[in-house]
Amino acid sequence: MSGVIPSPKQQSTIVNQSLKDPKNAQGISACRALVQSCYGPTGRLKMIHNASGGHVTTTSMSQTLFRSTSFSNPVVKLIVSAVQSHTNQFSDGGLFAAVLCSCLIESCLALPVPQQAVAKINEEMLHICLGYLQGENCLCKASLNVGDATMMLALVRSVLGSKSALMVNSVDLNILSRLVLQGFLRSIPDTTVGMLSLTDIEYVCVEGCPINDSRLVDGVLFETPKITKQYLAKVIPRKVHLQGGAETIKVALFNTSLSGDSEEFVDTAYEADAGVSGDDVLFRHLMQVATHLVQLQVGVIACQKVVHPGMQKYLAENGVLTVDRLGSLHVVAVQRLTGATAIGTLHATIKEDYIGHLLSVSTVQIQHKNYLHLQSSTSPVTTLVLCNRNEAALLEMKDVCRTAHHVLCQALRTPHVLCGGGCTETHLAAHLTAQVRMQEETLLSKLGCSKAQLHTTTNNFARCLEQVAMALEHDGGCHGSDPVNHHHWLLPPWASTMDPAEAGVETCACGVVKTDKIELASCSPIGHLSNQSQPSSSSEGHGKHNDDKSNCSVSLTDYMDQATQKGVESSFSNVVLDSFPVKLNAFVVAVETANMILTVNRTIFDKN
Repeated sequence: MSGVIPSPKQQSTIVNQSLKDPKNAQGISACRALVQSCYGPTGRLKMIHNASGGHVTTTSMSQTLFRSTSFSNPVVKLIVSAVQSHTNQFSDGGLFAAVLCSCLIESCLALPVPQQAVAKINEEMLHICLGYLQGENCLCKASLNVGDATMMLALVRSVLGSKSALMVNSVDLNILSRLVLQGFLRSIPDTTVGMLSLTDIEYVCVEGCPINDSRLVDGVLFETPKITKQYLAKVIPRKVHLQGGAETIKVALFNTSLSGDSEEFVDTAYEADAGVSGDDVLFRHLMQVATHLVQLQVGVIACQKVVHPGMQKYLAENGVLTVDRLGSLHVVAVQRLTGATAIGTLHATIKEDYIGHLLSVSTVQIQHKNYLHLQSSTSPVTTLVLCNRNEAALLEMKDVCRTAHHVLCQALRTPHVLCGGGCTETHLAAHLTAQVRMQEETLLSKLGCSKAQLHTTTNNFARCLEQVAMALEHDGGCHGSDPVNHHHWLLPPWASTMDPAEAGVETCACGVVKTDKIELASCSPIGHLSNQSQPSSSSEGHGKHNDDKSNCSVSLTDYMDQATQKGVESSFSNVVLDSFPVKLNAFVVAVETANMILTVNRTIFDKN
């Protein structure tokens, strides 16, 4: 019995707070400040450390940030839960969703409009935006040619470049982007039957090497301290000849223990005759399994858990290499590579159908550590060896590369991209303002609100989109939107004018619109929230937005078509692209979560 006496449950204390309560407002504001400071390529890193000690996590990614941090405010918990649900499915776009959602909630609570009416109008604004983004005349969207390596490389570079914790220069960014794209292309099977199945690539992190030492390796690579080059020279896995003369190494894969402590053996007391040892009985059974594997001409035994030393010795004497303590992740990789069936019991006959095949087994030494390299000629399994000088950046690099790989998988399913750098947000804000003015009477009749309420909420929604674009920059720069294309222009802090040409800025934030394409001399400031019933003066230019491409000097589709015709990779080197399916879902999640929270009247929770 433990000496700790559990304390009796205290009487519950119910806390009943309005959504506009200062504690809720402070929680939402703190959440917004946290995620907004991480957003973008110059986002500030966060160091997360438990008060009791332990590992220090350095990150700017929403997945790691929310996974490593606990939140007590129920409203903030709801925002975080919604964002995590999005990132679990799409991997990227979590910070965008969190910034937009918290910005909408915080600003809408300050509007002189009932919360229910605000949520209803916001829902209509969402439908207008989705109709434009999903339509054929969207000027900030373009089809992605997945067969064009330069386009795909631009998308990968945009994903990697948006993560500040990588701390890479342009040269290293290009190296890493190429490796991720090459790994993705290798993961696509040459032939498919039915639905295309894409697999993740494996990752090996090597600390202490420069980033340019990173490389792709065919097959599976994992650390094995005991299996050195000298050991592999003594225990050479046997090879067998297949029909046709090809050589192969047979592989048996186990996901259960081979040390006698398997869960198959019930942990209880046994009665045995004198001179009979339970351990000896188990060992003899293990040796029977080993003998059967030798008879099947198996050359490698891979085990997720531990293999009995006596069994290892017997197998080594018969030309069978034993690899144990693989762990669940490596077992899956080896299974994909070899095509073996994972064996989970020692009491069933191991059939030939369960056996997998390898082309070669070798050892590699990286940074004075031994790695086992398994290769196969039939399975497209690739390992990306990531190198960095410090552990924190290395772990972040692994997560970012996995995210970029997932974004590429999404691009195969939905081959479209959006303008990055906040240009989609400012362009969408302009379109929204114009559409509300054009459909004013219809919207008033449909929503049942006053003209003042409609324009106040619309103006707030548009300014929130612009503030998300502004959140990408953290060094005090000036932000504007040109009156023709409505793209986001980032001017230096010392700029005395809103004219990009005079400020020395050549392109917009996404790199598509150039200074000589702007008809008017200067840009309009963006992101100023206003509670006025009519759009502010900075929105007058937005009202001129038109879906007709002839009235807009540049569209993303035209730019990408021209760049493809030129066939020059530098045409895409400075272009920032966002994944269409990722951003679209993040946008929907952010607005719908904000609307759901805005319809909450009170928050009630038990403090006990």
